[in-house]
Amino acid sequence: MILFSGDDRAVSFVDETSPDSRVTGGKICINGQVNRDRSLDWYYKIIQFFPDVRGELKSRGVAERFRSFPAGVRNSIWVGLARVKIHIVDPRFHRHKINNILRRAWKNEHAPKLLDKLAREGLTNALRLSLQLRDMVADSILQDSTAVRVQYLGRVHLDPFGIIKPDELGPYFVRSATPSRPLISTGDFRKSRSVIRDAASWASKASAVFHAALDAGQFPDDDSAMSYRSDLGSLLRRRMAQHLLPVHAFDEGNRGHLDLLDDTRNILFEELAAHDTVYGLMPTPAIVPVESSESFYVQAADIAAGIASDLYASEGLIGVVQRFEYVTYNGVRISCSDAEEEMRKLRIIET
Repeated sequence: MILFSGDDRAVSFVDETSPDSRVTGGKICINGQVNRDRSLDWYYKIIQFFPDVRGELKSRGVAERFRSFPAGVRNSIWVGLARVKIHIVDPRFHRHKINNILRRAWKNEHAPKLLDKLAREGLTNALRLSLQLRDMVADSILQDSTAVRVQYLGRVHLDPFGIIKPDELGPYFVRSATPSRPLISTGDFRKSRSVIRDAASWASKASAVFHAALDAGQFPDDDSAMSYRSDLGSLLRRRMAQHLLPVHAFDEGNRGHLDLLDDTRNILFEELAAHDTVYGLMPTPAIVPVESSESFYVQAADIAAGIASDLYASEGLIGVVQRFEYVTYNGVRISCSDAEEEMRKLRIIET
């Protein structure tokens, strides 16, 4: 099979996988993001170990085999592999947060298990409440996503001291009747048993699209900040809008998620670039679907995500953060110390 790079407009290529849910205790979504301008030497070194595989390499098989590579080979691969960006969404903390609401409401530590038992017995009210709690978990994931963080940060830069009246904000929110309209909600997904999985998958993809805009809004360099000292918020909003312009290619497996990403980016761009004489006139490119079996960039992203998933299952979040240079977790980039704290929280939840 002849592989191609993929869409020429794309600056990055993204694909998703998940650790074994029997190990992690639930569906966790991990996306690998390969930038076009980075070397793929690490990828070519890996595929040399699979000369008999025709067609697309599967990430899980590669991850299992990768452990047995000679140490020197693994180390040389990690030099380039470590530069792939990894985006993780783990619903367990969100589920625990919502379960705690039920525990407090029922004044019963075992309320989630009791509700589950009643729902399995077919009690109508229990089934209805279970569905409501499921939506609440999914909505918590979405409101913690990088996309919503970008919207919030952009609005903070627009009105950092909260002195603008709500009706004066209208021109900055093109598609929303009011600024309080949710950017993304469970209503944008199919109402089904998979809504938590769908929310986690979408939020993980969203990190790949929006993380650069979030970074741009948080970390201005001193020189440009001084030049805009009278209106730093405008500088930061323009920078955030600028980082929404590049095209990103995704495995075409879930077109609905990609369309929703595209709609979300358009809304954010219109908010951030409203009344900007430069970016306000620029169209936003589309999210590009790519057939993974035909693009070596998407296959590389899949392999990187598979190796990250294997590390997450065996060593936890800290294992991923220690090896990859850029990792987001539940919507925000994290450090090793952050990862250790998140793992401590998970251990408390799971005891």
